[in-house]
Amino acid sequence: MMKNIVSGLLLISLAACSDGFEELNKNPNNAEQATPAQLLTNAQYNFSVNIADEWNNGRMGMYYAQYWSSTYYSEESRYQIREPSNQDMWDTFYADVLAQLKESQRLELLEKKEGYENRIAIDEIIKAYTFHFLTDIYGPIPYSEALNPDDVTPKYDLGEEVYAGILKTLDEQIKILDIDLPGHENGDIVYHGNVAAWKKFANSLRLRVALRMVDVKPAEATEAIKKSLDPASGGVISTQEESAALNWLPATPNNNPMNESFKIRADFSMSKPFIDYLKMYHDPRLPVFAQPLLNSNEYVGEVYGLRNGNGSSNGNRAVVSLPSSYAIGAQAPTVWMDLAEVKFIFAEIAARGLNVGLTGTAEQYYKEGITANMHFAGLNDAAIATYLKKVPYVAAKWKDSIGSQKWIALYTQGIQGWLERLRLDFKDPSSGKPIFALPADGSLDPKVTDVSKRMSYPLTESSLNGDNFRTAVTKLGGNTKAVRNWWDKF
Repeated sequence: MMKNIVSGLLLISLAACSDGFEELNKNPNNAEQATPAQLLTNAQYNFSVNIADEWNNGRMGMYYAQYWSSTYYSEESRYQIREPSNQDMWDTFYADVLAQLKESQRLELLEKKEGYENRIAIDEIIKAYTFHFLTDIYGPIPYSEALNPDDVTPKYDLGEEVYAGILKTLDEQIKILDIDLPGHENGDIVYHGNVAAWKKFANSLRLRVALRMVDVKPAEATEAIKKSLDPASGGVISTQEESAALNWLPATPNNNPMNESFKIRADFSMSKPFIDYLKMYHDPRLPVFAQPLLNSNEYVGEVYGLRNGNGSSNGNRAVVSLPSSYAIGAQAPTVWMDLAEVKFIFAEIAARGLNVGLTGTAEQYYKEGITANMHFAGLNDAAIATYLKKVPYVAAKWKDSIGSQKWIALYTQGIQGWLERLRLDFKDPSSGKPIFALPADGSLDPKVTDVSKRMSYPLTESSLNGDNFRTAVTKLGGNTKAVRNWWDKF
């Protein structure tokens, strides 16, 4: 059961700035009714922290995607989770994101100021995005009966039911958004009130959702893709500037949450599978993503899944490469969805031969995806052209070609990198060899041998929402991290 929603919201105290965080720079000692703008800022902030911090991103997503390895405390990289962290992730999505968005919508309906329909629709799109993360991480979740304070035991909806609801929501809200009316003039720290940008984000998110389900529900997925690609729907993310991200500030408490974690100690190093793959093709992103060894130009990834103390680096830069400022810098953005991902989605749509109106080829979009990510990493066209020759698109192995490059481009987005690893099951397109490694010292979860397929439910669910929990677990096939999500067909 999600934690109880209290009426008095504790607003995060953020320093004033020009990027929208000033909406929360209020005196916490003064009693004040939260405004829709403050609630939106809180929700966007809490969502971004939840997918980018050292627990859910560092010790789950970045491990499961094998971008990072552990420098010493390796239990999570070997699939033994910390239950309090799992509970916090679940609670934050429900109580600190979804509930605050719902309250923002309630206040908008009471005030009905010009453009309130846009603002409610944008909040609804972010709610759909949050449910998208929840169901892809856990499977069946409280959805249709969630967020009702009078119902503390909501039923769990199956993953495919949640997906159907997300697609319906996106369809409805895209139609509601009116670029001639104002959006969130205050409080929007992702798109700063740009209604057209939110329309493009919603269409792009619909593409991601559709592709994730395409192997199981091809007809429904194809129809959703057509809607997003219909010019009348408002377009998709087509420039880097249109990418959705929360841009952090230089100083605490508004810096990237991973940056704050590294101020205390270096718990994470670059993973050997990731570093070795970048080195194999002389990828120019390597020195952008990672730090070289001390007094060296060498890059060394840490063996993945070592037992505590068994050759672990302890974060010693003379032994192993650590993440660079690209991932852990104070202002490193938390990406919600960007241009590179959309280009790789286009590449896959073309590779699958879906008749949805795209005019480009899979190879073209594949190259554009790589180029978009490399431009974002600050690389020049000459370096990009040289690299593209080393990684030609292989149509007969399109899942391997697109999957491996999309995985690289999703670096820092650990949860999405992990989910795409599960969905595409890609290998190196040139050699056909596996890219990922098994935990070197074995899994600490006897049911998970290669990689976790989902996150188990928080322990409190079995006691606080027992009947619905047991029904969901029965339909799922067990509350283990080894059970595949409904869209993970192969």
